[in-house]
Amino acid sequence: MTNKGHSRSQHRLWSRILAPYDRLILVMIAFSLLAFMLFLVAPLVALLIAPSRAIGLSYLSIYLNPPYIRIDSYGEWVKVIEREGSVRIIFDWVDHGVILNTFIASSLVTVFSTIIGISIAYIMSRLDFPGKNLLRVMVIVPLLYTPFVNAFVAFKIFGPGGLFSEIPRELGLGFSIVVQGLSGMILAQTMMFWPIVYLNVYSSMIQIDPSLEEQAENLGARGFKLFRTVTLPLSLPGVAAGAGIVFLFSMEDLAAPIAFKVSNVMSMKIVDSIKSSITIEQLHPDAVVLSLIMVTVAVVWFLALKKYVGLRQYAMIVRGGRWTPRTRKPGFLAKLVIYLVVFPWVLFSMTPQMGVLVYAFTEEWRGILPSGFTLDHFAYIFTDDEPSRALRNSLIYASAAVAIIVILSSSSAYVVNRFRTRLAQPIDTLATIPLVIPGLALATGLIILFGFGPFKGTPLDPFAFGPALLLIAAYTIRKSPFTTRAVYAGLQQVHESLEEAALNLGASRSKTLFSIVIPLIGINVFSGALISFVYVMAEVSTSITIGLIDDRQAPLTAIMFDYLTGGYGGGNFINLVAAMASLILAVQLLVITLTNIVLKQRYAFIGV
Repeated sequence: MTNKGHSRSQHRLWSRILAPYDRLILVMIAFSLLAFMLFLVAPLVALLIAPSRAIGLSYLSIYLNPPYIRIDSYGEWVKVIEREGSVRIIFDWVDHGVILNTFIASSLVTVFSTIIGISIAYIMSRLDFPGKNLLRVMVIVPLLYTPFVNAFVAFKIFGPGGLFSEIPRELGLGFSIVVQGLSGMILAQTMMFWPIVYLNVYSSMIQIDPSLEEQAENLGARGFKLFRTVTLPLSLPGVAAGAGIVFLFSMEDLAAPIAFKVSNVMSMKIVDSIKSSITIEQLHPDAVVLSLIMVTVAVVWFLALKKYVGLRQYAMIVRGGRWTPRTRKPGFLAKLVIYLVVFPWVLFSMTPQMGVLVYAFTEEWRGILPSGFTLDHFAYIFTDDEPSRALRNSLIYASAAVAIIVILSSSSAYVVNRFRTRLAQPIDTLATIPLVIPGLALATGLIILFGFGPFKGTPLDPFAFGPALLLIAAYTIRKSPFTTRAVYAGLQQVHESLEEAALNLGASRSKTLFSIVIPLIGINVFSGALISFVYVMAEVSTSITIGLIDDRQAPLTAIMFDYLTGGYGGGNFINLVAAMASLILAVQLLVITLTNIVLKQRYAFIGV
């Protein structure tokens, strides 16, 4: 065959491939693929090849030995100190090395959060009791994210000199309790993350066809047996999703390790390695190798969950339409559990968020009770150069990222929903997986790619031009899934026949999209954009690792981290940081109000 004939055959092949798409769809596909490949896939690939190229494979063997993995652990689980007729009980932890500490702690947080989340989800979905609506609101409060400060409130409750230590001493009980180190970190993370499991499991339980449980009851299954053999197995997709997200969040969390002064976990090692690197050439191998471990765990979990949930979907769609979940009045024992265990635990889980406000509006909180109401901390944020500049940076970055997110999410959701071709599945995966990719790992990959790789010296190089543009790109990729899911849900409610009718009448694809589709899903787009805005403003891991490369371009959460790590327990800056966190909390509450009450949309929390 001649070159001319070969060229014609290639042209015909591409014509057949691209025939179903018009120009606008091709632009959407190209933009989605380019954005995800450049700012998601390429950084992760750079992270993958960095150990062999920059470090050397032989170097990796050190990560199988102390201080990364320690078989002969040292330390004590519990210490009992007797002094002057008083007993102090200190719950601590034994050190198994950076990597094992991280996996053990994350596993325990996941187990505890899963047990609590499943229990409360079952109570909320299957029992009808006075105060249920109040409890429904209360379980959401622990998910209101206040970067760093909620963990410091947990430290104030459990740590040395905390309420658990001081109150028994003041009451003359002769003992005090201290939870510190990894034990305190595990407890604080459990308080923060269990509602994620609850929301996922609750969502699964209310979707179960009531006839399935009724048939099981007719065959003799009652009580715990019904729950164990029918309700729980049908809820396992939600359990798996919630538990997996909790494990990943615990693994990369920075707030609890900082508050309880735990340095021997992977998240702290990564941040310390990046912060101590003056140039990318001096980047410590810890940042690369530990980030690679994190992202490997995240990707394996995501792919396994995607396949597992796909296999389990039959359980939720036995029949069409909607139904009212089965509920019953609780018995005496169940009421005791609800009012004496569940309500107190949920109220206890709310204390970090309430403590944030206490810190923000008081002069100091050194003893059991805070003292001195003040607004000076808020005034300082708006008058001092550093925090006001950081707040302004965050607003600019969040606004720019959300503007790009709307375009990216609308493009990817439209292609996946309307064009079920071979490209739809890869785009769907790329648009969803940022939700579970650890921010520390992605940030490390972005630094390697744009600070040392082929893009070194470009405007995206954080060492040459500052981190602003790279932060916007990172925010866009990491927080786009929230808007993508909102847009996709809106598209599912708009029948394709409306577009087909417009196209048959001669309207172009672009005119159909902008005059019919977007107006019909406008509320979904707007609510998704609001949610993404909140999560960009509260984003921590990427903000710290990339943002602190240049303090002048650092976002608000990076400055909060800088203030908190500047002294013991936050030093004198904890009240100021709490005021900053209160501003982020206010934005979250505003978004919840807009999406739930004004826009009549369900607020899409993480993992739901």
